[in-house]
Amino acid sequence: MKADPPGRFWPAVGDDVWDRIRSEFGLPSLEDVTSRFQASSDQPLPPLVRVFIGEGTFCPGFQFQDGEPVPAVLRLFDAALELKVPHNVFAAWMVTPVRAPGTIRPVDVLDRSPDLERELAAFADRHRPLPAKR
Repeated sequence: MKADPPGRFWPAVGDDVWDRIRSEFGLPSLEDVTSRFQASSDQPLPPLVRVFIGEGTFCPGFQFQDGEPVPAVLRLFDAALELKVPHNVFAAWMVTPVRAPGTIRPVDVLDRSPDLERELAAFADRHRPLPAKR
């Protein structure tokens, strides 16, 4: 009888990722983002990328430009949710070079949305946990 292959798991997101995001883009709390958005806009708060660190909920700054949400990031986030990629994993994916080390990060090439959506789908396929066998 063959043993089942080891399960797959979403990659762990270390504190170093949050430190890099905080340093390069900012990592404001959801409360701060909500307050700023409500003060500057009469529109409802869009479905933003939210990450959960400890007991807090934060919004990575890479999804904003001039205080406004970046549509390309929100489209990718929608795709991630459809692929069932966890919020924190998606945020880490956005700032991690795709494929080979030292190559481009998704956040740096947002104008390549179709390519990024394919990369995200391939990433999800590689890491999505396998369903439990009965």
